[in-house]
Amino acid sequence: MSALPKWTCIVFILVMTHPSATQLKGTIVDSEGAAIRGARILIHWDQSGATVGLRSNVGLEKDLTVDTGSKGDFTAELPPGFYDVLVTANGFSPDCRKVRIKFGETTIYDAKLKADPLVTKELGDKFQ
Repeated sequence: MSALPKWTCIVFILVMTHPSATQLKGTIVDSEGAAIRGARILIHWDQSGATVGLRSNVGLEKDLTVDTGSKGDFTAELPPGFYDVLVTANGFSPDCRKVRIKFGETTIYDAKLKADPLVTKELGDKFQ
């Protein structure tokens, strides 16, 4: 693995020392609009363009996982880049999309999860 260019390190330091520089935030709800507490959000950096000099795709070396709070909300501080975001919650079908995080901006990722038909079929009214 090659060392990161100096400009990448500088951008990363600037992002990490400026807490509101780049954020991904949102709310995860069910099909009725009720907040889903404890939904898991996996954030994976897509390196597209980074190896050919796209300076605005700094990203994370390791995947980041955050959970929603009591109101179904989450926030993640991220360096600029392309990310795959996967949202999962017990009993619900997952949601996955690609997002673009740009320096100095907050990106909103709201998701409405549907009850998973397989879980509903197996557990019916027993699912909590």
